[in-house]
Amino acid sequence: MHWTRIWTLFGVVLGVAALFMKGATTDGEELLPALSQADPNFPDGIPTIWGGLSTVAQVIVVIAILAIVVFALMPPLGKPEGNGFALATILIAIALLAYTVYEYMGARDDASTLEAGFAQAAGGGAIPAAFTVTVGMGFYLLMAATAFVALGGLVMIMGTGREDEGVAEA
Repeated sequence: MHWTRIWTLFGVVLGVAALFMKGATTDGEELLPALSQADPNFPDGIPTIWGGLSTVAQVIVVIAILAIVVFALMPPLGKPEGNGFALATILIAIALLAYTVYEYMGARDDASTLEAGFAQAAGGGAIPAAFTVTVGMGFYLLMAATAFVALGGLVMIMGTGREDEGVAEA
């Protein structure tokens, strides 16, 4: 398999792994089920990035990932993807990156809201301390993964690694 295809598939694997990481991190996570029972404004836990997506978004993401994998596995495997497939890979990766940034911004707002809820609960004596909430590392990994996929397609379009590269002209 050509190295540019491997690069693209590595980005896909990295991205899929990132989807199943938590969307936020906080030391107060174990208190969320009890807080949720007392106040329905609190979530009962912190979902994974995948779990935080709507069903429609999940279907679109799966289709996009499958398209990238199919394009990366199109024969002949010893050569870079054709320019059309490489361009499609880049466009899909850019769309996924834009959606990841959009979801990241929503997760950042949700983290701020949850942090404010912790502060309010701590102020009321419901919990021992106000906990900080940050966006999970999965979002950063997901952004890096989509960038890997886009760069893999870009390298293919630029012609780097073509089968005749390094071969002297006769």
